[in-house]
Amino acid sequence: MYGSVDFAAMPPPLPDVSKQNIAAEVAALRQGFASGITKQIATRKTLLRSIQRLINENETRILQAAWKDMHRHPVEVFCAEIAMVRAEIQLFLDYPDAWTKPERRSTNSMNLPGQSFIYREPLGVVCVIGTWNYPISLLMQPLVNAIGAGNCALLRLPGDDTTLHMNDLLIKLFDEYLDNRYIRYVYGGLQETETMLRERYDLIFAAGSTFTGKLVAQAAAQYLTPMVLELGGKSPAIVDDSADLAVSARRIAWGAFYNAGQTYVRPDYVLVDAKIGDRFVALMEKEIEAMYGAGSAVGASESYGRLINQRLFKRVMRILEHDRERVTYGGESDETQRFIAPTLLNFRSDFVAFTTSAAMGGEIFGPLLAIYYYGAGRLDAAIGFVATREKPLALYHFSSNARNKHRMVEETSAGSLVVNDVVVQGSNLDVPFGGVGNSGMGAARGFFGFEAFSHRKTVIFKTTGLDMPQRYSLYSSKAERVMRIVMYPFSRRQLTLLKTTVFVAAVGVGVYLLGHSISITQV
Repeated sequence: MYGSVDFAAMPPPLPDVSKQNIAAEVAALRQGFASGITKQIATRKTLLRSIQRLINENETRILQAAWKDMHRHPVEVFCAEIAMVRAEIQLFLDYPDAWTKPERRSTNSMNLPGQSFIYREPLGVVCVIGTWNYPISLLMQPLVNAIGAGNCALLRLPGDDTTLHMNDLLIKLFDEYLDNRYIRYVYGGLQETETMLRERYDLIFAAGSTFTGKLVAQAAAQYLTPMVLELGGKSPAIVDDSADLAVSARRIAWGAFYNAGQTYVRPDYVLVDAKIGDRFVALMEKEIEAMYGAGSAVGASESYGRLINQRLFKRVMRILEHDRERVTYGGESDETQRFIAPTLLNFRSDFVAFTTSAAMGGEIFGPLLAIYYYGAGRLDAAIGFVATREKPLALYHFSSNARNKHRMVEETSAGSLVVNDVVVQGSNLDVPFGGVGNSGMGAARGFFGFEAFSHRKTVIFKTTGLDMPQRYSLYSSKAERVMRIVMYPFSRRQLTLLKTTVFVAAVGVGVYLLGHSISITQV
């Protein structure tokens, strides 16, 4: 590995933030986009390959920086960040020709004769705001989406009190690998973010907390700038009495304490059927020990991360101390190491204590997991609890009962719903990833990222022949009758019948003309 981490050591100095001229950066990107070069597929692929080289040629340096910042294991960083960015890049190298091809659509009677298409064109200059818990994937994946769709991008690196080693590395790598005519970056703290958001963009993508989302939304309102927001929230896991308990406990333990709980789609709390509650919790404890060790061994585990800074450490500790009497597993901490052990807060069937706890007061974003036992066989109570709260970024349901699964799909709303697993939905680039309501808006990743960073422009090509005089004034009763027929809202069945009739008539006319031609030839 990379040795012990000294969090008290002086971090690498970042460039002086006062030397940044964000308005000039945006103006330069505007000029780059105005050149029209990024509309060319070849240019997009060239820029994507430069990002690809940045990742491939510096994997070890990225892994080392993640270790120094958050004590993250290289395998975890590879799976959650490096592999994800590589997959995103490959997708945008493989499919841009197909995605940018004009999409032919049907043409209504008012626009006949004519042809209708959807053209996908780049938006312009976009702003991508990354965040510290996954500083590579949450910055680079939307960057790939933006560049792959033909835009220029201004990147906002994570805050200067978070991933200092990673920020230092990214600044050096961006300067070395990326073409600053089309990609630029901003670093610093809240003040730099506010300054950056005063500029006008064609879209803002932001990953982060609800606070970040509101800050972005307020700034975007000035210019009616569209947004894609991937925010957090309290993502629940529901375990019903038909679930495979061993697998459920293993997967929830993995997802809840992955990256020391600093994951927006982590299971934030668990609702488990009272019939199986105690068995489930016992299995959870067993799985945590299998992953990270028991007692003091957790602190020595290379597989277990650390909280990003003292501010977050103290916030999570306040939650822990408030709910200390509910700790049934874990609870150890070391402020100098920003270490909090994987901790279970078991409220059992005490609903009042559960709902009024500090753990349920907001997103935990740390290695604490609140557990509540809902009434035996009363899945409706668990569904109702989730449905009456803010819509989460993710919802997890563990069950082998088909009816229960169907109910979860139909009776709840979340950015994503995963049955019998957690967190893994983000690895599938063939489905959209995003929030709903308080957990975000819009979606990205893969083709859906291409769509998010593109404008779908309607283009209709018409001829000047067969001009319909009835559409023009002066209007008459005859013109009205014609227009009512033309504008009639034919049903799908009626349109199918009409098309079939026209086709049969055309074939009949063709056969007649062919027969007539043959008879004339014979004569």
